[in-house]
Amino acid sequence: MFIGTSYPKLDEKFRLILPAKFRDRLAGGVVLMKGQENCVVVLTKAEYEARAEALTKSAVLGTPQYRNLTRHLFGNADDQYPDNQGRILIASGLREWAELGRDLVVVGVGRHIEIWNPEKFAQLMSAGAEDFATYSEGEVKLD
Repeated sequence: MFIGTSYPKLDEKFRLILPAKFRDRLAGGVVLMKGQENCVVVLTKAEYEARAEALTKSAVLGTPQYRNLTRHLFGNADDQYPDNQGRILIASGLREWAELGRDLVVVGVGRHIEIWNPEKFAQLMSAGAEDFATYSEGEVKLD
């Protein structure tokens, strides 16, 4: 489980130093992909493969919706291994998708990590504050 928030910066080569507490679990490789609400999602390779399998197994093949979804999920996905300093490259297509600059917010959200533009993340959290305040256990089912 990935939890917590950090505020790193991209270096001049567009690399992110992963938070130290996440590095051991990501040493076997990661997949970066587009996330909803315009963030970058970082998954372990095993989690990515499980999600890809679930999607392709249950989807109705040949529909425009399926093609669009798979293009977004797989087309800009990038698999890599963190280097000895725990750095990963965030490719230009993913940086553009999430409107990432030098300053970042990295959030552990359970089974994956999200990388955010700080302003977009603040807006998202502010917009969802009322939902969180009125959340009652049992209302949301997480698989």
